[in-house]
Amino acid sequence: MNKQITGILLVGFSFCMSANAELIDGSTEALPKGIHRVADTRLRVISYNGYWTSIFPRDNGELRTNKWIDGNGIDGEARLHRFAAWAPKAHADIWAMQEVIYSEEDKKDTTVEGISKYFGKITGQSWYAAADGRGRLILSRHPILWSGAIRNARGMAALIDLPDDLGDDLLMINLHFFTKPKEVQIQQATRALDFIESVVRGERPEIPKKTPIMICGDFNSLPGERPHNILAKLARDAQEGDGKVSHYHNPSPRQLNSKARGTYGEVAWSGEVGTSTPQSPTQTIDHILAPKGFLKIQQAFIFNSLILPEKTLAEYGVGREAILLKREGRHEKIDHLPVIMDLK
Repeated sequence: MNKQITGILLVGFSFCMSANAELIDGSTEALPKGIHRVADTRLRVISYNGYWTSIFPRDNGELRTNKWIDGNGIDGEARLHRFAAWAPKAHADIWAMQEVIYSEEDKKDTTVEGISKYFGKITGQSWYAAADGRGRLILSRHPILWSGAIRNARGMAALIDLPDDLGDDLLMINLHFFTKPKEVQIQQATRALDFIESVVRGERPEIPKKTPIMICGDFNSLPGERPHNILAKLARDAQEGDGKVSHYHNPSPRQLNSKARGTYGEVAWSGEVGTSTPQSPTQTIDHILAPKGFLKIQQAFIFNSLILPEKTLAEYGVGREAILLKREGRHEKIDHLPVIMDLK
């Protein structure tokens, strides 16, 4: 669509579904079979917390070092190389990232332009980019027409100019709520809802009134908890434990090769790392909420390379430690896992 483009353009996983399963909103999902992008997928979205910008170098190309990376026993160079190796395999159209250009130190040596340029280099693709300067970043293969921070919500929004044959443009909302207390998370979710309602009422001239809205991010909140439900139901009076979603599909994705639905924590091995029985993360705090009446969900899943068999990893061309943060004995720390959704 011919509109003014405000995002930055700089040049630079294929993941399949089958049998239906019940979603927490009462609809059905196709369970993922693997990392390959479904053949007729038109849009792939990834939500990923990048842990203190550890997946990107400084603008000058130097390795990022700070108290959260090397100061926390993390091999920053290995972390950087792992992400550079698996990100191109994702074949995503939109990335919603959290904890990128996050610290005051990051803001001095890292820019949206620098990240876009680097991401284009490692993926071999062109990307538009927008950030709020407080840790939220959106990268898109399609033009970004407008972007802005969502006040008091720890979030940002970006209007994506999708191809005309996909219909409407898409408003991406990218959130990163505080870890606690829950009352503050509820306030942040409510402020995000205020913004959404202002769009729906047509009070944002830069955003067409009927634009579909997708909500992504690190909510630090489980499905069924109030911060999650306020957004999923678009209702500020949404209550704890009310899992029925009226406005959004929440496919409650699973990790590939596992029944686990956790997105945060670590993988604990019963014996030898990589070959014994793994205990996967159980906290599901990273989400993608897809609007009903938009595109159909092909598949949604959580990418945990640490638990995938070597044969599967070789087939996909992905290293087992792709998402590893650091190892402590038989415990492999991951911080957050990427959540991936394919739509058609």
